[in-house]
Amino acid sequence: MYLVAVNLENPREMTVAQAVNGRPIRVGRKPESLPEENVDLLRITWNDRLVSRNHLKVLRDGQSLSLERLPALTGRSTPNGLYTNCAPQDRKLLEEPYQLGLGDSVVIGAKGSTAIYWLQSLKDLDQAIEEYRDQLEKEKEQFEDSTVQIQDYDEVELLDEYSLRLQLKLLQQELPEQVLAGWSDDEDLYSRASVFLENALPGQKGVSAIFIALEQTEDGVGFEVLNRDPLARADFRPSRTLLRKINIASNSATDLHIWQSKDNSQVFTADSLGDEVDWVIILPVAGLNESARIYKDQARRPVYLYVETRLASETAAAAFVPFLRLIGSLVASLLSARADQKLQDQMSAYFSPGLRKVLRVQDQSVLEPAMVDCTVMFADRRGHSRMLELAKSDEEILDRLEENQRVVGMITEEIFNSRGVVTDFAGDGALGLWGWPNIGASDEIHAVAAVEAAEKIIQQLSDRVIYEEEQDRKMAAVRIGLSSGRIAVGKTGPAQQWHISVFGSVANLGARLERIAKEFRIPVLLSDETYQRVLNHGKRQFRRLCLIRPAGFEESYPIYELVLPKKLGGSGISKADAKRYDSALDLFLDEKWDDAIDTLDSLPDDDPATAWLKSRAISFRHTPPPPGWDGSIQSLTK
Repeated sequence: MYLVAVNLENPREMTVAQAVNGRPIRVGRKPESLPEENVDLLRITWNDRLVSRNHLKVLRDGQSLSLERLPALTGRSTPNGLYTNCAPQDRKLLEEPYQLGLGDSVVIGAKGSTAIYWLQSLKDLDQAIEEYRDQLEKEKEQFEDSTVQIQDYDEVELLDEYSLRLQLKLLQQELPEQVLAGWSDDEDLYSRASVFLENALPGQKGVSAIFIALEQTEDGVGFEVLNRDPLARADFRPSRTLLRKINIASNSATDLHIWQSKDNSQVFTADSLGDEVDWVIILPVAGLNESARIYKDQARRPVYLYVETRLASETAAAAFVPFLRLIGSLVASLLSARADQKLQDQMSAYFSPGLRKVLRVQDQSVLEPAMVDCTVMFADRRGHSRMLELAKSDEEILDRLEENQRVVGMITEEIFNSRGVVTDFAGDGALGLWGWPNIGASDEIHAVAAVEAAEKIIQQLSDRVIYEEEQDRKMAAVRIGLSSGRIAVGKTGPAQQWHISVFGSVANLGARLERIAKEFRIPVLLSDETYQRVLNHGKRQFRRLCLIRPAGFEESYPIYELVLPKKLGGSGISKADAKRYDSALDLFLDEKWDDAIDTLDSLPDDDPATAWLKSRAISFRHTPPPPGWDGSIQSLTK
């Protein structure tokens, strides 16, 4: 059996002794015994000024304990009495010596936090503490509904000179060092502000301040405590009864809720606070103006400041309300600025400065996943992996990686310049997107912007065009695939590390076209949908290449070349030759292999698409496709 002294405000602080029949136990902050005394000592190690140095004598008699205060030392007051262990305002003084039965407990002092338990097992302590907390919660549940009001804080008239001087000192000296300087994340700022507030109210016994995120649940209002607080009482928990009074959906930034245990249910007015009151205030963390928005955490839950005080004077409590709103507003401003900067930093990887400026003033819901009509671009640097494999030293590898970063940077810059979005980076390329977020452009316009960006990218990288003897022609530095249509696009991943993702067959087709461009040795390939949208915009030249079934696809798609000059690595085919190629393709689709080959032989020898189609025609002449062939050619390139 165990005699346990525990701090009700932090049950992790406790001290234990085994009571032996006939052997006294002396309890206190610094209990003493003489060398010849047959006595055990139980020392209270936490700070409770209601417990004397030598406070209590305990003597076991079978299954019960006899508790009695020790005589006061010379010049000292009598130690505080023993009270029933329940909610502070319901405690009753016990007559001594008090017989404590097994499983029972008492508290030292009417407002004390040190309880004495007589337990069969230490495991019983958790249940006993939980029962005590339940009593506190029931006390809160007695509060009645109160009306939400907006208080004009300029009308609070009971601010004495001492309170004003203290708050001014706190704001000038303590706030910058304790709260503003060096906070690392949201939780750290909440914790700093809570500790600051708990030390900011004069003339009171205890203040507990926490920041909580609220959300509507089936049972009412759910909450999560957002700050760690080493000074908070362990038994301090927000009252669910009070939180259920809050209408999260309609609450404004200037609403506040105040409950008093003395008068049960009153909305704050300066003259409604008594000399010694227990009160609770809940207010939104938001700016001071009525149009301010309540700050929301990463889970998009509104954040509130929840404060309880004990034995606050009328003047101090009145002065504390506007002070709380000021600190809450400051916290909201700091967090909003940090969140905005973090969002801007995250968006800088995806959006151009101009588009970020537009998005900054829009509801961020436009970034949430949605089905959107877009044009996607897959741009990949040609031969980069091979160049790294052939590198002969660490320095050469690093030099080539640095060069690749410059190339990818140029690709990104041109995507941004055309109001596109970069949704992803591969080691040697980028994925561009037009048409999302929706900025009011038509379907054709975003496809045109993507083709213009592809042209600019090829032009910007013209100095990196390389003549390859194996191909007997100049090859562009990048390959690009463009595809248009409806895709799923939006922010994915956790709020702290979100990125933009695209999903769907349209996006997959764009990726396949970039790889198929390698087969054709052509810089830019377009899907049929993209081609149809840009056909009547500008004087660009296109060539229909074939009907192809990309690897992993069940359907076949017409694909088109954006004809570019030979000096840029393009085919440079003339309009007349492109027309003859188109005639050869029709013959190919009609399975007239010899006629198709003859027509292709009339085209320039250095045209890569002609060589590609001719090789397929010769193959089919030797091994014809199966009956019912739709004219498509299977691509095995992924």
